[in-house]
Amino acid sequence: SQRAAGVPAPTPFHIVASGRLSNEKDQITLIRAAAMCRHTSSIRLTIAGTGPLKRRLQWTADRLLPGQVEIGFHRNTEMPELLRSGDLFVHPSIADLESVSVIEGMASGLVPVIAASSLSAAGQFSLLDESLFPVGDVAALAQRIDWWIDHPDELSAWGARYAEHTRTHYSVEASVRRFVAMEREVIAGHSGARNA
Repeated sequence: SQRAAGVPAPTPFHIVASGRLSNEKDQITLIRAAAMCRHTSSIRLTIAGTGPLKRRLQWTADRLLPGQVEIGFHRNTEMPELLRSGDLFVHPSIADLESVSVIEGMASGLVPVIAASSLSAAGQFSLLDESLFPVGDVAALAQRIDWWIDHPDELSAWGARYAEHTRTHYSVEASVRRFVAMEREVIAGHSGARNA
């Protein structure tokens, strides 16, 4: 769990996002939503990634949230520390088949807020409605961010739940076990076919 219950949300409230800086990852929606929040002034935003939209995203961030947004490359070895420093993980992606960053965020005890998109696999990770928003909907994402800032006890409790859920369902060991079981089924199926 990220923090104790019964205490107000931290200031600054650190939102983390991770992914290629491109149109389909839709980080522009996150920047606009953070700027629309009631709690805008207490938000700090880190977007970890590289890509063609870096300058456009930074320009928008500097205009809407001056001095509150850091956008750029983070080495894989730095990601655990970045995630641990976060209070909320936002995944605004329109198209996403690999949701490794969401799993990493949840495993660190971060509550995710995920774009519900038919082109993204990430929505399946949501354990409650407050972790989803309609893809591209700036106002809805702003409401979600404000809700989590206004409910620090829920943020703490759900952070722990997401971490536990991730350990149970998406840990490397669990994935390896599933893969080995699948491999054995395939091998068993093939040997059965040969013997027939």
